[in-house]
Amino acid sequence: MRGAVKVGVAGGSAERKYQDLTKAWRRRMRSRFLQLALVLAPVVGLLVLAGLKWESLRWTSGFLVGCVFAFFVIARMSPPAWIENWQDGAFGEQWTAKSLRPLEARGWVVLHDLPGERGNLDHVVVGPGGVFLLDSKRWRGSTTVSGDAATVRRVEDPDLSYRVGGVGYLKGLARDVHDRLRTESRVSVWVEPVIVLWGAFPQRVAGETCKFVHGEELATWLEQQPKRIDASRVDQLASAIDRGWLNRAKTGLG
Repeated sequence: MRGAVKVGVAGGSAERKYQDLTKAWRRRMRSRFLQLALVLAPVVGLLVLAGLKWESLRWTSGFLVGCVFAFFVIARMSPPAWIENWQDGAFGEQWTAKSLRPLEARGWVVLHDLPGERGNLDHVVVGPGGVFLLDSKRWRGSTTVSGDAATVRRVEDPDLSYRVGGVGYLKGLARDVHDRLRTESRVSVWVEPVIVLWGAFPQRVAGETCKFVHGEELATWLEQQPKRIDASRVDQLASAIDRGWLNRAKTGLG
């Protein structure tokens, strides 16, 4: 039965989005990069000539030429922060996938990067403890959770903080997965939404109707959940979720 479950690549959608946006940004910035290259070329030429003419300057000249080239490469390889966020998202999903591997070895099933009409599902985990919809996050700062609200404070400036939304959206996706599971298998199992945090999160586990769990605690927390599903049905339910969600993505129906 396990072979019927299609396993996507963790972080695949976020990585593709990052690559596409980066390529588009470089195309848009091509003329500016050309202008920068035209400005730097004479500088490199003068440094090379200086190194050839004066032996005492060869090391310094070579070092400065290397710095100029490094500056140009870094400038070209550094898209805006909002694009870099997609790369951060991909890293977070990959770390979550790695943390879940011990559970897979013990009979749990993990589905990654399931497509949907409103975006992809990072991870769906099915095991004796139930069905969980995981959304991986890599927030830059220290996170505090009260109820279902998360606040992120910058480590360098604790006075600079912001509230993070999206919990309602994730809970809606969990209801969608529940409905699809019931349609495909005629089994009603609640799907619990979980935000997996990678970064500073002193509470480690928090939240009420939506759980926030540090990535390092994830596998242990999942295994500690009360048994809700018989081990013999894990593969069946995972296959039903995979099949149902892919059918939804193809038809575009809610």
